Amino acid sequence: MAERENLELVHRMYEALNSQDLHAHDKYWTEDMIWHGPPGFGDIHGRENFKSQVMKPFYKAFPDYCAKNDIEVAQGDWVSATGYLTGTHQGEWLGLPATGKFMRMRFSDFWLVRNGRLSENFVMVDYVDVMRQLGVDLMQMVSKSLP
Repeated sequence: MAERENLELVHRMYEALNSQDLHAHDKYWTEDMIWHGPPGFGDIHGRENFKSQVMKPFYKAFPDYCAKNDIEVAQGDWVSATGYLTGTHQGEWLGLPATGKFMRMRFSDFWLVRNGRLSENFVMVDYVDVMRQLGVDLMQMVSKSLP
């Protein structure tokens, strides 16, 4: 039964994500949550920091943001999903000025649920592909920097 409830919690959190309602996140995340982000972010401690340092800039950079899970699994206190989010790059993101280009970002998330709220989130993102879509070839940059 807990698995179904935990999966529903993630579904409701996605409604908040896709509506870009920063205040709605308060219903789904613990106040002391930890977001274990991909390179460029690292660990973000606390719900308010997560909203201001991760979600607010992302919404500004991709105002038509939409996330969707393709595969979801819930077991005990853990929920995991893989899917994609889409958006048009209309503001600075990770130091890259707006390109006006549409991107589709593949991701995997693992959430720990405590007392009916999300308390930790481990995030993996395919930055190499996203940057390629936005016109930046990270692999070429790396190969040029090698001896």
